[in-house]
Amino acid sequence: MTATSVEPALDLPIEFPPIPRRSLLRDARDDLRGLVRYRHLLRYLVRSSLRTENANTVFGFLWWILDPLLQMAVYVLFIGVILGRGGEDFPIFVLTAIIAWELFSKATVDSVTTTVRKESSMRQVAFPKSVLPISRILAAGVHFLAGYAVLLVVAVPFGIYPSAYALLGLPIALVLLVFTLGVSFFLSAVNVFFRDTTKLIRYVFRMWFYLSPGLYAVSQVPAGFRSIYELNPFATFFTAFRDVVMYHRLPDIGALAILLGVSVVILGLGYLFFVRLEPWFAKLV
Repeated sequence: MTATSVEPALDLPIEFPPIPRRSLLRDARDDLRGLVRYRHLLRYLVRSSLRTENANTVFGFLWWILDPLLQMAVYVLFIGVILGRGGEDFPIFVLTAIIAWELFSKATVDSVTTTVRKESSMRQVAFPKSVLPISRILAAGVHFLAGYAVLLVVAVPFGIYPSAYALLGLPIALVLLVFTLGVSFFLSAVNVFFRDTTKLIRYVFRMWFYLSPGLYAVSQVPAGFRSIYELNPFATFFTAFRDVVMYHRLPDIGALAILLGVSVVILGLGYLFFVRLEPWFAKLV
């Protein structure tokens, strides 16, 4: 019986194709180009958001006006009437903060939830996912314009008439939009991986509002804490809007310039963070 000889296997190195290294800046550039290519989708999402938001309600678009006014009425009743701590022109003082805060909080929450809610679209169609938070921010900007107009009208019975300074509310709102978009990019990306983000930010935002001068003036904050307190961006935003609407004077340009620089940095970092995690969105949502 002849033994069958088995040739030893050759120990040759196995060569795998090189794994391409992703360039974050290149991905961001490609995403920006995609935004330009899909600008029609961005317009559609903004119009769809504005059209369907209150589609099944009786008052419809009137909620754009009623919502800030009802919130103002709640705070005026509790603080101004029950606690007796409102002060002069307190309804306009509160309404100014509410309209600015709604621009930030509503846009951010909507951006976070929309990025996950469009899961079927992410799987079926290739498009830059950054259009989702951007569309919500732009829709919130339209809401702000409506609310700002209501603010100027409601202020008239209190003897506060619109002036040329009120036009400065638009560039202030633009700074707020930049800040909001940066925060929205970051939280929208985090929420894809950690779904509790949506619930957590509702409580964090509520505390953030109460820690901001929405219902009281910055001057009421103890002097020892004021330097730390003024690091809150809404200490600058709320004060700036009140300056141009209620007091007919220039806001603190230096503080707004610093806040603009910080907002641009937050937007850049938030956008890069979003773009870095974007390839995993369709697999996880």
